[in-house]
Amino acid sequence: MFDAWRTPQLSGAFKYVLDDGLPILVRPIRPDDAARLREGFARLSRLARRRRFPNGDPDRLSDEQIARLVQIDQINHAAWGAINLDKPEEPGIGIARYVRLNGDPRAADVAITIADDYQGRGAGFVLQACLHLTAWQNGIRTFYYDVASDHDRIVRHLKLLGATHAGRADNIDRLELPVYHRARDVPDHNDIGRRFAEVFVRLQHSEALAA
Repeated sequence: MFDAWRTPQLSGAFKYVLDDGLPILVRPIRPDDAARLREGFARLSRLARRRRFPNGDPDRLSDEQIARLVQIDQINHAAWGAINLDKPEEPGIGIARYVRLNGDPRAADVAITIADDYQGRGAGFVLQACLHLTAWQNGIRTFYYDVASDHDRIVRHLKLLGATHAGRADNIDRLELPVYHRARDVPDHNDIGRRFAEVFVRLQHSEALAA
């Protein structure tokens, strides 16, 4: 039985179905995902690339950036990705990652990127839920998001999940969000919060698969 009080347990790769019925594979990012990341970045719109890497080259990822994105320990630096099971040859649907803050071991910076063709289909919810669960297991209790100030949709989305403003600099808004680990802790007074809470419930019965 689904239980909004129980924390879902993630053990690795698992099958999940998006809001429109698309089956996907969700799993931790691995070193051999470097080529997928490079191709996936190239497929993003220029605006999406600028928002994801505001201080970098909007047209390509360097070898050093790729290495930092895939050489992770899933403790201090964790990342989850999703693949379309109907089109496994595609580079991927999206990635969510956190990096623990050096000065505050109970907090981490977060970045989430969803491919343009998969926006609004629920992939961001499940990847973010995986990130929350991993962070909770590793003692992280606060997430920080740096969002382009003109990205009104994401700022509003995070606020509906319970985020508050933590500052602004160089047209980047910094938002602070509690780390959630079960459905009952997610604010459910709006549609975004309710959808996110439902993902935690659905993860309790996700279908584990080989990575």
